[in-house]
Amino acid sequence: MPGAAPRRRLARAVATAAVLLAVVGAAAPASATTTSTVLGRIDGFQPNPDGTLTVGFSVVGLAAGQSIDQGSVKVTMAGQDVPAIVKSASDAAALPRRVSVLTIDASGSMKTAGRLDNAKVAAKSYVAGLPADVLVGLVTFGNQPKVAQEPTADRAAINAAIDAIVAGGSTALYGAVVAANELMGTVGFRNQLLLSDGENNGNDDTEAAARSSIAQSGATFDAVALDPATVDTLTTLADAGGGVVVSVADSQRLTEVFTAAAEAQAGAVAITAEAPAALQGTSVNVVVTGTAGGQPVNDQAVYFLPAAGALPSGDPTEIYGPVPVPPTEPGIFDTAWLLPAALAALGFGLFAIFTVAFLSTDRDSQQSGRLRRRLARYSLTPRAEPATQPTGALGQSGVARSAVEFAGRVVERRDIDTALGTKLEAAGVPLRPAEWLLIHLGAAIGLALLFTFLSGFKLPATLIGLAIGLLVPYGYLAIKDERRKARFAAQLPDTLQLLAGSLAAGYSLLQAIDTVVRETDGPMASELNRAIVEARLGVPIEDALETVSRRMNSVDFAWVVMAVRIQREVGGNLAEVLASVAATMRERERLRRQVEVLSAEGRLSAVILTLLPLLFICYLVIARPEYLSVLYTTPTGILMIVVGVFLLVAGGLWLRKVVKVEV
Repeated sequence: MPGAAPRRRLARAVATAAVLLAVVGAAAPASATTTSTVLGRIDGFQPNPDGTLTVGFSVVGLAAGQSIDQGSVKVTMAGQDVPAIVKSASDAAALPRRVSVLTIDASGSMKTAGRLDNAKVAAKSYVAGLPADVLVGLVTFGNQPKVAQEPTADRAAINAAIDAIVAGGSTALYGAVVAANELMGTVGFRNQLLLSDGENNGNDDTEAAARSSIAQSGATFDAVALDPATVDTLTTLADAGGGVVVSVADSQRLTEVFTAAAEAQAGAVAITAEAPAALQGTSVNVVVTGTAGGQPVNDQAVYFLPAAGALPSGDPTEIYGPVPVPPTEPGIFDTAWLLPAALAALGFGLFAIFTVAFLSTDRDSQQSGRLRRRLARYSLTPRAEPATQPTGALGQSGVARSAVEFAGRVVERRDIDTALGTKLEAAGVPLRPAEWLLIHLGAAIGLALLFTFLSGFKLPATLIGLAIGLLVPYGYLAIKDERRKARFAAQLPDTLQLLAGSLAAGYSLLQAIDTVVRETDGPMASELNRAIVEARLGVPIEDALETVSRRMNSVDFAWVVMAVRIQREVGGNLAEVLASVAATMRERERLRRQVEVLSAEGRLSAVILTLLPLLFICYLVIARPEYLSVLYTTPTGILMIVVGVFLLVAGGLWLRKVVKVEV
C-alpha cells in the first residue's frame, strides 16, 4: 500500500481464530459438526487522490447464495461515523486493482499420498471461483522460490502454470513468501494464499524477513497447512498479514477449503469512505460493521491516513494502473481452433491439387500410349518408344512434372520468367524459374508451419515465419550472386595471363578462350564457355564477351572487352596489352583482399547489429509472445515499431556505407 501499511490489533488475532473455526467447519467431513459462524474481515486499504479511503471487506463462512447486505455496512474512523459508498468488488469502477497470488509448496514431500495432485485440483477450483477481474499469480517453492506465473486475468495461463508444477527438493518457505509479496506489487487489494506441508529448510531466508515482508506489503496472508506441525509457523506469518491458517490433514479435502476462500473474495465489497480532514495525517482505528447471512459481521484495523495533498492528484487509473478488464468471449478470429483448422484446410487443398494433377497427367499419358500402340500395327512406322522425360531438380514423378508445368505457366503469364531466369543464371543456380518458384513457395509455407507449431498456433509467429520464408530465398540468391561475381573477379588476372600466353604462342582469340575454359573452373570457365557457344552460333566474340561483363557486372572485364575491340579495329599486340592489364588487376586484387581483411571486423559487427534484433524478435514471438503483444496492440507500441524499423534500416545502411570500401 503506498505510504503506509495497515497494522492489525490484538482483536485481529481473536478474529483469526473465529475464521479458522468457520473454514475448518466447511472443510470437515459430512459427519462432523459444522459451525454457522460467519466472520467479516478487512482485506486492505487503498487511499485515493481525492482524500477518500477505499476499504476492502469480505466475509468468510457464508452459505451458498448468501452475501453481504450492502445497505447495512457502516464505517467509523476514530469513533466517528463517516459517509461511505458500498459497491461490489467485482465492479470494475469500485477499486483499481485486485491481485491474488497462490504460493504452493513443490518440495519433494509433496509427492507423497498424492498431495501435489490434490493441491493442483484445489488451486484450479480456487482460480475458477474468483471474480474475472482478479489477477492471479503463482509462486512455487522447492529448493528455491520460483515465479511460475505473473499476475494475469488469463485463467487458461494460470491453469497451465498450475499443471506444470513438479515436486522436488527442500522447502524454501520464507523465501517464497517474500517472492509472492514482491510479485503482488504495492497497490490495490492483495491477498496471498499459501499451501505447505513442511517447515522452512530450503534457503537462508528467516522468519523475521518473511513477517516483515508481509507487514510492509499491506496484503492479506492466508495459509493452509497439510502437516499440523507447521501450523504454529504459518500462524505467526498469518498474524502479520491479518489472515487465517487452516490445517487440513487429508489433502483430498483441499478443494473445499480453496473453494471457500474463493467464494469469500467473490462476495467482497469495496467501501469508499470520506476521511475527516482532522484525521488526515494520523493513525486511526477503522471499524467496518454490517450484516451477512442474517448475522452481524465486523472487523477493525489501524491505518495511517495520508495527509491532504500527500497523494498525486488525477485519474486513479493513471496513478494505480488500469482496472483489469475481464476477458470477453473470443470472436471467430480469436478462437484457438481457427488457425489449426485453416492450416489443415490448406494442406488438404494442396494435397488434392497435386493428386488431381498427378492422376490427370498419368491418365493422358496412358491414353496417348494406348492409342499409339493400336495405330502402330496399321502404319509403316515402327512402334513408338515412350519419350524420355527431361530430368528436373524436383524429380521425374508425375506430381513433380505437373507442378513444374503449372508453375511454368504462372511465371510466363506474370512475365517474370526472364527476370527470374537472369537472377538464377547470375547466381549460378541450376534451376529453371518454375522449379525455383515451387521451392520458394515450399520454403515459405514450410517455415510458416514450423513457426506455427513452435509457438503453439500463434498468428504473429505464423506471419513472421511466412515473411522469413518469402525473404530468405531472395537473400540466398543475392549472396550466391555476390560470391560468384567476387570469385570471377579474383580469377580474372590469372585468366588474362593465360590468354596472353596463348595469344603469344600463336593461338587465335577464340582458341585462346577455349584453352582457358579447359584449364580453369568456376564461374570464369562457365561464362567463357557460354561466350564460345554464342560465337559459334554467329554472335561476334566481342559482343559475347561484353554480355559476360554485363552479366557478371565486372568493370575490369569490360575494359578487357574494350581492349579486344580496339585491337580488332586498329590492330596491335593484344597479348602485351592483356599481360599489362593482368599485372594491374593482380595488384588491385591484392589490395582488395587486404582491404577485406582490415574491414572484416567491421563487416561482422554490421551483420550482428543488424540481424540480432530481428533474431531476438523471432525468438520472443515463438517463446514469449506476451512480451511483444503490447507493441502491436497499443498505439504507442505501433509507433515504437515504426520508429524502430526506421532506425534499424537507417543504421544498417549507415554501417554498410562505413564498412564498404571501394578499390
